[in-house]
Amino acid sequence: MLKDRGNMKWTAMMLPEHLIEIRKWKEEQFHDKKRELTEWEFEEIEQTIQRSFKQQTNIKLSLWSNNKLHEVNGVITGVDTFKKEMLLETDFSIKRIRFEEVQKVYLVDVDD
Repeated sequence: MLKDRGNMKWTAMMLPEHLIEIRKWKEEQFHDKKRELTEWEFEEIEQTIQRSFKQQTNIKLSLWSNNKLHEVNGVITGVDTFKKEMLLETDFSIKRIRFEEVQKVYLVDVDD
C-alpha cells in the first residue's frame, strides 16, 4: 500500500507567503459574520439599555469583538453618549463597552 503524506509533500514546494495566506484563509473560515442591524433593532437595543440603566436590573449583552460573538451579564452603571460607550458592572470587574459592539440585548430576571 502506498503511504500518502497528504499536503505535507506539497508544502516544501510552496512559498512562505503562500503558506501564510493559506493559514489566514483557514482562520477566516471560522469567523462569524457581523450582522448589520436595522433601525428598529437599534431603537429596541437603546430602549432596553435605558430601561436597565434606570431600574438597575441585570442585563445580558451579546457583543461582537475579535470576529466572534460572546455574551456578558451585568448591571449598567453608566452611559456616555459622547464617547458612545457604557459601563457594565459584572461579577468580577467593570467593563467599558462600545455601542457598536452590541448586537443584541436581553433583560435578565432574577428568578432565572
